[in-house]
Amino acid sequence: MKKLLLAVIALLASFAVAQNTPTSAPQFNVNMNFLEGTPYGQNAALSAAFTDQFTANVQLRGDVITMPGAGYTGYFGGAQGTIPELCTLLETTSLNCGKAQFLFGGSVGMGRVQQGSSPTTQSLAGLVHADANYDPTGSGKFTLNLFEVGWGHFGSGANGWYAQTGFSLGLGNNAAATQLKQARIRRSQAKKLKKLQQAIDKANKQSV
Repeated sequence: MKKLLLAVIALLASFAVAQNTPTSAPQFNVNMNFLEGTPYGQNAALSAAFTDQFTANVQLRGDVITMPGAGYTGYFGGAQGTIPELCTLLETTSLNCGKAQFLFGGSVGMGRVQQGSSPTTQSLAGLVHADANYDPTGSGKFTLNLFEVGWGHFGSGANGWYAQTGFSLGLGNNAAATQLKQARIRRSQAKKLKKLQQAIDKANKQSV
């Protein structure tokens, strides 16, 4: 009987700890961008995106976009977020928000061009975009950026549509994946507690 009681206490303690354990998600993305419509004549550019979870559904985001052949560097800051209703709609599918992440966002910043000995030019810039990240493990580590499509004003009269795909590095917190993980833990713990209760009831009957 004492062993059963200790088992119940240990189980409840592990359950409490699990509820406060955040699930990791990427904060740093490295992507190849394929750009169309810019007067810089660039078909590809390297982009680094840094994100940080601000609320359960909103991330702060910073981008650095470079087009080496054009001497272009763009610095952008903004936000991106999920739509809770979409997560609810996809909750029972393989594209639930624990495995798939659909984001919509926008950023503003500055575009800077420096070519050879020519004077540096810089002007305001901005991006609007839609993204999809995927994590087949459901652990909240969205290692694959399936796509990002958007339109950008890159500065100095450069405008155009772009698309990108890539991979992610780094860790952070993903609220949606954490909530799904906690739900799985609660179901598992409930089953274990039920079995323990049945064992306790059986032991009590035998001791009568």
